[in-house]
Amino acid sequence: MIAVIFGGRSCEHDVSVVTGLMTLNALGKSAKAIYIDRGGKFWCGDGLDDIHTYENFRAKGKKQVHFLPSSRGVFTDKGKRLFNADAAVVCCHGAGGEDGTLQGLLEFTDIPYTCGGVLSGAVGMDKSVMKRVFAAEGLPCTKYVCVTKPEFEREDYKFAEKLKTELSLPLIVKPANLGSSIGISVAHDYEELFDKMRVAFAFDNRVVIENALEDFTEVNCAALGSSLGEVVVSLTEQPVGWKEFLSYEDKYLSKGKEGMKRKMPAEISEDMKRKIEEMTVRAFRAVHASGVARVDFLVSGGDVYVNEINTIPGSLAYYLFEHKYSLKQLTQKLIDIAVEEKRAKDALTYTFKAAAPVNGVKK
Repeated sequence: MIAVIFGGRSCEHDVSVVTGLMTLNALGKSAKAIYIDRGGKFWCGDGLDDIHTYENFRAKGKKQVHFLPSSRGVFTDKGKRLFNADAAVVCCHGAGGEDGTLQGLLEFTDIPYTCGGVLSGAVGMDKSVMKRVFAAEGLPCTKYVCVTKPEFEREDYKFAEKLKTELSLPLIVKPANLGSSIGISVAHDYEELFDKMRVAFAFDNRVVIENALEDFTEVNCAALGSSLGEVVVSLTEQPVGWKEFLSYEDKYLSKGKEGMKRKMPAEISEDMKRKIEEMTVRAFRAVHASGVARVDFLVSGGDVYVNEINTIPGSLAYYLFEHKYSLKQLTQKLIDIAVEEKRAKDALTYTFKAAAPVNGVKK
């Protein structure tokens, strides 16, 4: 049985539900839903494949479930095993699911899962760490400064001098550990910047501030593969109909395919397309991603910058591979990759016995 895990205690909870239900529909009777509510509790039961269940979720008729180390099972409060999970399709976005915490739990349970591991999730979620990793790999990013909440609340604003020295207006303000453009805004002067930072600090204790490109095109590309084997890239896409940045509403609440208008493939030159495809694979490898990940780029003139990587992208980036795979085929590929990754881990040595002492002296 395949466990499809979605929801979570995250601002991206609703997007995750959509991804989870899409995946359940593709897998049919071979899958069971595990819904993580907004309080972080895990649930199984009837009706979890119905979108209307989540308009006002009620636990009545559902069973709260738990994982146990090295068991591969899903258990009730009373310890009854409901089913064994041959693999888990992780459809969580944001904190508590995409950031490595759920991956850590699944590592203890011995269940293969369809995304990168703890490191991949943590690096991919934290924008400041992500940028450092990309820089170490020679991937270009826009200039940025990271500010902590204590630095901001001290009100000596020493960080402002660093901003003025290293960056230039307008500036993009982002919570370090959120996705789906939640809490992101543009500041055109320093008074506005401080207001935008207050908003961002409501979502995270660290905020990333970076140069906002004023004449650019966003281009996205996804990668599919394992952390150890072959990686293939998707079509490129170009979101359209927005100005300074793509908001949550643009992505998920507006009308149109996937919640917004897209050009697929993106209207870029063949040279730029090849460059973006190559950088997509490099970014995927840099964070040790696995399964499917989407990399977002900013193209300005002849320059291209890596904006971020989404290690569990919305809709599992299916629309970018739709020309090649059905949703069921893509999901099965993710499961096969998860099982392959688990098999490679299981083949490693996890015990070590020190050599016996020679003449009473340990070597």
